[in-house]
Amino acid sequence: MKITSITATPIKIGSDNVSSSSVPLLVRVQTDEGIEGVGECSGRFWRVLKPYIEDIAAPLIIGMDPRDTQSVWDAVWTETKSLGPGGLQSTGMGAIDVALWDIAGKAAGLPISRLLGGAARTRIPVYWSSGLGWRRTPDQMLDRVKEGWDLGYRAFKIRMDWYNNRLDADPAKDMKLFDACRNFLPDDAALSFDANNGYTVSTAIQQGRYMEQQGLAHFEEPLPQYDYLGLKQVVEALNVPVSSGENERSLYNFRDLILIGDPDIVQPDIAMAGGITGLRKVFTLCEAYNKPMMPHCPSAGISSAASLNIYATYQHAVRPHEYSYEFSGSLDAVAGLFEEPIIPENGYVDLPDRPGHGLVLVEDVFEAAKLDI
Repeated sequence: MKITSITATPIKIGSDNVSSSSVPLLVRVQTDEGIEGVGECSGRFWRVLKPYIEDIAAPLIIGMDPRDTQSVWDAVWTETKSLGPGGLQSTGMGAIDVALWDIAGKAAGLPISRLLGGAARTRIPVYWSSGLGWRRTPDQMLDRVKEGWDLGYRAFKIRMDWYNNRLDADPAKDMKLFDACRNFLPDDAALSFDANNGYTVSTAIQQGRYMEQQGLAHFEEPLPQYDYLGLKQVVEALNVPVSSGENERSLYNFRDLILIGDPDIVQPDIAMAGGITGLRKVFTLCEAYNKPMMPHCPSAGISSAASLNIYATYQHAVRPHEYSYEFSGSLDAVAGLFEEPIIPENGYVDLPDRPGHGLVLVEDVFEAAKLDI
């Protein structure tokens, strides 16, 4: 079997918080045996990722066997290292890699989890992830949490989306958002807080100490991603689990994150860490350091399905997996894109036994969703 073509297509489905500058970029890999694989890029910067995938990465691997996932990954990584691994390289590679694993699964008639050695569990808990905290009022964030509650979720995370260009912008408001949601939820419903790189060390410690007294489940990305030394200070000062890792792109970054920052929980993102081939190495690294994982994956489509497939294969993957549709479009619209969508029920995803990652595009819906560029 050989790769014959690779295309990257931006799509827009629904209207929920999706703009033409941030939309899913679907990657389709075709083979000479008629088996197609589909991957997905993070929606940000698709105008740069599309030519990277089609004009730079694709010529390097067309003609290779898509089932040789490590060889294909190495071919792209080596030849495009000057473009990464800060984001462009690993993100584009990740989408291609997921599509290749999708092909391998379809060719073998097996789900990706089986190709990776078998699922330790096929029923995966997920948590409801809601963002844009810096723009929302406490009542608006509470409405999002209530939506998840009504859908049956019993674990939640609110995201501030501050980023390190707004360090310590409004810590008091952040706590009002947290309090509004915490006061609504019962004690046995987990609530986590994601600062999205938004605090300095002293502010992160102050915020974390307050939230842990209120029953915080985990404190995510309190500092800018590069501040490993500061992260260690925060981890040592707090009793609540502190997590980081969603912005790391390579195995070497994760090594340094663990050795220097020492987070309690590691949160790799399949769409940023080089797909399944990149992510499985990070998972093994976490095993070696006895670090629990809680994958970052705020999406409802292909990346989510692929991430759940690999997460299911690890014995220590017992924490809830992230789930959100905010960057994709409405949940109904996302579901309509696939023949048999993978939708959580009452806070759990039951992994299908279908080949590959389990999602097949509905062609006419895909065609209608293409962005006019």
